[in-house]
Amino acid sequence: HKLRRPVVLTPQASWQAAPAMALPDEAEMEEVFKLFDQEGSGIKVKEIGTVMRSLGIAASETLLREFQTEAAASHTTHVTFSEFVSYAKRCQASDAGKRVDIGKEMQGMKLGILRFFDKLSPNQIRDSPPEDVKISDLKHLLAAIGEKMTEEELDEMAKNIRANCRTSDGRVNFEDFIKLMMV
Repeated sequence: HKLRRPVVLTPQASWQAAPAMALPDEAEMEEVFKLFDQEGSGIKVKEIGTVMRSLGIAASETLLREFQTEAAASHTTHVTFSEFVSYAKRCQASDAGKRVDIGKEMQGMKLGILRFFDKLSPNQIRDSPPEDVKISDLKHLLAAIGEKMTEEELDEMAKNIRANCRTSDGRVNFEDFIKLMMV
């Protein structure tokens, strides 16, 4: 099933768009880069994504493949620090153009869960929108989309939800879940 971009379902809270990704300073980038550059010849092309994630830089798989293709086109198996910095700056520029309204995205996630997991019709959702969703459905959805989470991370998240949100019969209040995720 594909999740469609929904009309926002009257959120109780107001959310801000996520800020653009800030790059670490160049000294920090170089320090982490050197951890992966054991021989001084640069990092392996296949490690570009690993090094970026180590620095907290979010790069899409598409962008990482583009960087790897560019590096391969120059007939090299390694990337220098200056090339890596240019890739990181491109990630930041790409991220700046993709400001996300987290509230809208979370409401879309709720709509998708209610529609596809709970099998509610659009009329049921519109006329009497439930305030809660199944924790197991959240775990399933989060395991399948976005940043992949391990089973341990998903279990930890479920424990955190049960400890910090209003829950009942394996369901969590969705507004509480959003607040927990925004912290």
